[in-house]
Amino acid sequence: MSVKGNVNVKGMSRSSRWLTRLETVGNKLPDPAVLFIVMGMLILILSAIGGACGWQVVNPANGETVAVVSLLTADGIRKIVNSMLTNLSGFGPLPSVILIMMGLGVAEGTGMLKALLTKSVSRLPRSLVTVALIFIAISSNVASDSGFIVLPPLAALIFLSMDQHPFIGIAAVYGAVAAGFNACIFLCTGDVLVAGMTETAARIIDPTFTVNPAVNYYFMAFSCIPLALAGAWVTKKFVAPRYQDLSGIDRNGEKLEALSALELRGLRNAGIAALAVIAVIGLGILPGGVLRDAETGGLIPSPLINGMVFFMTVIFLIPGIVYGKTVGVIKRDTDAVKFAAAGVASISTFLVLAFVASQFIAWFGWSNLGIFVAISGAQGLQNIGLSGIPLAIGVVLLCCLVNIFIGSQTAKWALVSSIFVPMLMLLKFDPAYTQILYRIGDSVTNPISPLFTYFPLMVGFLKKYDKSAGMGTAFSLMLPYSITFLLIWIVLLVVWTLFGLPLGPGGGIWLS
Repeated sequence: MSVKGNVNVKGMSRSSRWLTRLETVGNKLPDPAVLFIVMGMLILILSAIGGACGWQVVNPANGETVAVVSLLTADGIRKIVNSMLTNLSGFGPLPSVILIMMGLGVAEGTGMLKALLTKSVSRLPRSLVTVALIFIAISSNVASDSGFIVLPPLAALIFLSMDQHPFIGIAAVYGAVAAGFNACIFLCTGDVLVAGMTETAARIIDPTFTVNPAVNYYFMAFSCIPLALAGAWVTKKFVAPRYQDLSGIDRNGEKLEALSALELRGLRNAGIAALAVIAVIGLGILPGGVLRDAETGGLIPSPLINGMVFFMTVIFLIPGIVYGKTVGVIKRDTDAVKFAAAGVASISTFLVLAFVASQFIAWFGWSNLGIFVAISGAQGLQNIGLSGIPLAIGVVLLCCLVNIFIGSQTAKWALVSSIFVPMLMLLKFDPAYTQILYRIGDSVTNPISPLFTYFPLMVGFLKKYDKSAGMGTAFSLMLPYSITFLLIWIVLLVVWTLFGLPLGPGGGIWLS
């Protein structure tokens, strides 16, 4: 058998061999941390060129001129030096990752996760494991960004316990969470955020127009099913065939083995502890509860949603401690602290990446290069003169491109909504439809964007099992998910458009 690293290259399909070559080329690039530094230097140079050449655009949201700002000036250099620590502390995923890894560290170190996954997987037909995990991953977006942090390490353990490569599990759930970011069977915070900006943009044409947060619910909830099936197919077709060799992988004894009576008792006690934690949270979300929004009394947004990372940490931490006490792994409080510290230590590579990535993302934002690309692209698409479904697909593709350069969901939509919502309203498209176009593009290129805040974390998860893994590995694993999810969503979009199906309560294809 011909093996390159942990990738079996013999007997692969042509597409799998192409992805393997892509990985090989990508991994010949510098270490991800070094690559972010190189890209940061490139941003500094481009900002200087753009500033000298007078690159600028008019922001249609407020009519103000946005100019590319050179960072290679005295003020720019001072800002770079003075803001390094605040860039790191303000790097979105960092606090969440550290907090959740404390809880996961205890749950994994005590053996609770292994026991729980062993019991769960043994009851679920293996043919359904992948599709079930991907469906859960897509729907996890209701819990904000926690799915990016919690699910990949859990999926790696599940696949290891089934004698399969951990990369398969990591790729499946990360690809699903990232590429299916706006699909969910529940309403979530993102629905509220984008609806407000869509309404603002729509009132440029109709000052009385209103947009409720559920206008895309039918489309996005239904999308979960075909996306989950497509994600499982991608995993089977493009990922699993490349990773059949487990040699060199530290399995840490992760095998499906019968649980002892003590381990079963530990799981039972941990389950009781988890129910107790959930019950306390449940009391907080009752009408008038402290976890509801103080002003509106609603749940989206609310302290429940804002504190989701903390609550998920507690759901892992407390049952983990109870399980450890039951099986005798935790004898003193210092044992639990050591397990929590080990959880944080397992992401040490990510911490290094977080520092350099946070600088790069900050510099990119300060330079206004992302805004310049977004507005220029939108105006160019508007000037082409497309209409109907071709125009809709063009908007999706442009949003895919913009999503690579601008990570913030609200920042992107604030920029392009004021162009596309009024434009498509004049063509009789409902703003809810334009919002769908944006949300598709805002999702599918997440997995392959190095500017996406969780991309370094993905690389860190891979490096845990293979030190040679790099950005090429991550990119080659994620590309099939991005392409497939884009195609599935475009097909759904065309079907919805042709049949004029409702996108959600109060959201249609056409203006009445």
